[in-house]
Amino acid sequence: MAEPDSLSTPSSALIRDRLIEAAVQEFGERGYDRARVQDVARRAGLSTGAIYGNFRNKADLLAEAVDHGLAAASRKLGQAMDRGAAAAEVLEMITTDLSDPRQRMWAPLMIEALAAGRRDGEVARRVHAALHGAETRLTDLVARAQQDGSLTADIDAAALARLVLCVSIGVDVLAALNVTSPDRDAWTSSMHRVFAGLTTAGVLADQHRRETIFEPGVTGGTATDR
Repeated sequence: MAEPDSLSTPSSALIRDRLIEAAVQEFGERGYDRARVQDVARRAGLSTGAIYGNFRNKADLLAEAVDHGLAAASRKLGQAMDRGAAAAEVLEMITTDLSDPRQRMWAPLMIEALAAGRRDGEVARRVHAALHGAETRLTDLVARAQQDGSLTADIDAAALARLVLCVSIGVDVLAALNVTSPDRDAWTSSMHRVFAGLTTAGVLADQHRRETIFEPGVTGGTATDR
């Protein structure tokens, strides 16, 4: 009986994509430790040989699946900017997209990758590299928002990028644990207020508020005046 992948001759890129999509599902459903490469191949309709022809081992497949998910997210953000969204709007979108269908598969994969990275040095290295790449792209996005004036220039771009990444991963982890999401409108409104406070106007308003509060003789004066 012929192996499944001998029935047709899909391109190498298509084979890799099929294997990665199958790995995302298999790792998400069974967990990284219990998932077997032959089960990933069977889910993809391919042979085990197809996996080892494209990936060094199971750790390499997991890391490629994480890379694939992050690249897909980056493409989605790029498409939003192509449609005219400002850099600051794209950053806000990352923190508010609670209904993204990818979470059903991506969230369990992400939590498996983070857990596996604590036990497997190769997985840790690849996942760290993937997350570093994602954070670098977010830092560039913050810098673009600062250049176009939609975010204040006096905030550290790398620090804000880390905040956005932490919110995004945190949402994925909670989704993987089936924690009930907050009300979507309330969450979106809260994130909007957070980013509004990072605009130049928002920072100036906050600075004025602080100066007013701590100005001697206003609202009781400073702590030393009271």
